[in-house]
Amino acid sequence: MLVIRSLSTEPAFNLAAEEYLFRNFSDDVFFLYINSPAVVVGKHQNAMAEINPFYVAENKVKVIRRLSGGGAVYHDLGNLNFSFHQTVADTSKVSFKKFNEPIVEVLKQMGITAEVGKRNDIFVDGYKVSGHAEHVFRNRIMSHGTLLFNSDRKALSLAIKNPSFAHFQGKAIQSVRSKVANIVDFLHVPVPIDQFVAQIQEHMLNSESNAEMYSFTAADVEKIENLSTEKYNTWNWNFGYSPNYRFEKSTNTKFGKLDVELSIEKGIIVSSSILLNGEQTNETIKIQQMLMQCMHNIEQVSAEYIKLDDFNIELDIFLSCIF
Repeated sequence: MLVIRSLSTEPAFNLAAEEYLFRNFSDDVFFLYINSPAVVVGKHQNAMAEINPFYVAENKVKVIRRLSGGGAVYHDLGNLNFSFHQTVADTSKVSFKKFNEPIVEVLKQMGITAEVGKRNDIFVDGYKVSGHAEHVFRNRIMSHGTLLFNSDRKALSLAIKNPSFAHFQGKAIQSVRSKVANIVDFLHVPVPIDQFVAQIQEHMLNSESNAEMYSFTAADVEKIENLSTEKYNTWNWNFGYSPNYRFEKSTNTKFGKLDVELSIEKGIIVSSSILLNGEQTNETIKIQQMLMQCMHNIEQVSAEYIKLDDFNIELDIFLSCIF
């Protein structure tokens, strides 16, 4: 087994590294990485429905889609991420629960009693401290998870809580919310996250036969960075890959009731209906025309809306109507 610890905290790089290891290595791999603040959504989710777009935009939290399914999770510098990669003879006989056993053992060594739940998440005293997801292609499997060690739980709750979630309609996979806690909360003597990383790393090196440290070569880094640029840092992957959806919302403004209906395909608004007090006006027609082929994100919609100098609803109010 190759044990790899990423030296980068760039979310797009590390998620690209996971795909690179999955598709290009035949060895068993155990990969550890820490990301700067990001919301990481599952492959089949509607990214916009899973985030609080205003908090994410204001705080420059990146939104990245991963290769595996499952729900949205929040990453920051207090969150350790791990992934196992294996080539197996028969993927149908793989128990993904086993991949969390080394983590549970390390927690036990630290004086924490943990257990693996039905969806292979890890719980301590009923609180979720680790989410889990997997990806399978042919005979290659990846099982990965997050470890909430000392994450900013307030930022977590703000970043992945979308107050407009009920207004999204579509076939995307929805996240299942759980009570969460940080691992450090259960330690008698708190330790820094680097010590936690080192303990997990040492455990894998000592418990797995033929385990050895591996560092990305210059060629590895170049290929990972190319994949990051071409895929994980793009709107098309992170938002455009979302299943088609509809967004419907009614908001009371000082000018009256504003009813909004949007149809979004590949992250792009393809049709819209804007009614003010139940009627179309010259102004609402202009907004409908403006929204056509516009990305359903705050930055582009804001830039286009401020060009409409004859519509009186303030920008922040208007944005709250369509996000």
